[in-house]
Amino acid sequence: MRTTKNLVRATYNGGHPKRRKKANSAKRKLKTIAGRVVRELERNVTNSKYDKELLIFKSVLSQTKTSKNKIYSLHEPEVYCIAKGKVHKKYEYGCKASIVLTQNTGIIVGAMTFTDNIYDGKTLDSVLGQTKELTGKYPKTATVDRGYQGMKMVKETQIIRPSKPLKRDNTYQRMKKRLHCRRRAAIEPIIGHLKSDHLVARNYLKGQIGDSINFILAASTFNYKKLMKKLKKEILWLQSQINHHLEFYLNIIVSQKRILSFNPKDAF
Repeated sequence: MRTTKNLVRATYNGGHPKRRKKANSAKRKLKTIAGRVVRELERNVTNSKYDKELLIFKSVLSQTKTSKNKIYSLHEPEVYCIAKGKVHKKYEYGCKASIVLTQNTGIIVGAMTFTDNIYDGKTLDSVLGQTKELTGKYPKTATVDRGYQGMKMVKETQIIRPSKPLKRDNTYQRMKKRLHCRRRAAIEPIIGHLKSDHLVARNYLKGQIGDSINFILAASTFNYKKLMKKLKKEILWLQSQINHHLEFYLNIIVSQKRILSFNPKDAF
């Protein structure tokens, strides 16, 4: 255990020029030790119940940097690498998910995870089909980002992407497209809330079915929270109206009592 701990520590910051040689040497030694352990398990474990786990261990040892369908997690082999293209976070590991929001109210009407790391444009057919099952109809328009390049129409839904205005567009059409694309930016903070507030960033449920269940529950929780805030606002408004009317009628009752208690002899 002491040897492996020191070797793992030696792999830290392996991209630095002064530490690259030592880190690569430590990685090779760790791979050698892991291969010995796997071969020993193959000799001693005769139960076929663990064949799947042994196959995963062998795949991890045999994979290289250029291998396809690499395994990134031993307890969740279905996890794949998603390229973000951002400086502070180049990659994410998990599964791809897609949500559909209403344009004005911001309610989630579609939430789905995908087992494969597919192109963004290919997710529209599935998630819009789910939206039709939940709402009863396809949306007329769907505003997406530039990652959905090449998609113009999916079933009955027109796909709108940010682009330069056409020469044939009049002022009204240009403003309409601009408003659609501005509303597209509203989806980013909602994704952030799902990740940070509703346990989407780290899923504790097992397998790809667990990923789907967790994401749908997170989207439902977001909608319920939004509904509760709206109901709270309406209840507070009703309470203020009731208090206002009660005060008004109490003032009328008090003024009537003063009139009834008035004695005409007191006027002289």
